[in-house]
Amino acid sequence: MASKWGNKEARRRDILRAGRALLSKRGLAALQMREVARRAGVALGTVYVYFPTKESLFAAMFAERLDQMSAELAPALASVTDLEELFVAVATSYRDVYVEFGRNLDILAMIEDEARLQPEIRDHLVASTGRVLAAVRAIVERALAEFEPADAPDPDLVLSLLWSTVTGLADHFTSIRHLMHHYTWDDTVRFTAHTVIRGLLPDGATKPYAVTTPQLSPAGPDS
Repeated sequence: MASKWGNKEARRRDILRAGRALLSKRGLAALQMREVARRAGVALGTVYVYFPTKESLFAAMFAERLDQMSAELAPALASVTDLEELFVAVATSYRDVYVEFGRNLDILAMIEDEARLQPEIRDHLVASTGRVLAAVRAIVERALAEFEPADAPDPDLVLSLLWSTVTGLADHFTSIRHLMHHYTWDDTVRFTAHTVIRGLLPDGATKPYAVTTPQLSPAGPDS
């Protein structure tokens, strides 16, 4: 049901909800502004007032989904005890985001394209992405405290390795490529977590890192 006229934020939510429904059920090709307007119960011109381009609408929905991912990860991060389990939790959560957004359009490649992305939407997307990565990086830093300072790898390099692996797994299992083998997501992500994290252990260590839990920043476009 469309929101009452005069409530701009509610109308914006209606448009985002309509766009998300189209994207989830029928993919990027179905994300047509006229159909979004019809489903949201607003005029086509109203959609363009909020989102001047299809890319802006997509980016706004992606940012909201990343905020949702941060919220969904919070319970797992609150109970995590080692980096392997963190990897599994983050990779599984991101796979669910990727199946809806990542494989459709590389919207992050358009961050600097102001003709296609409104600055406030771009900033929301950057902030939402940053919150996810910051939460993971905070745990990486705590895990690396097990090293002697002179031997500890750069946490940004570790984050880069972990995130590249997470996105690679998500891309593999949301495409036809995963049909080339019989391994399930759970088989693969746990083997990957064990292999990658063990490779990061200090010499002589036999157990995964014990880590404390970072606090996720509240989600929102102005955070």
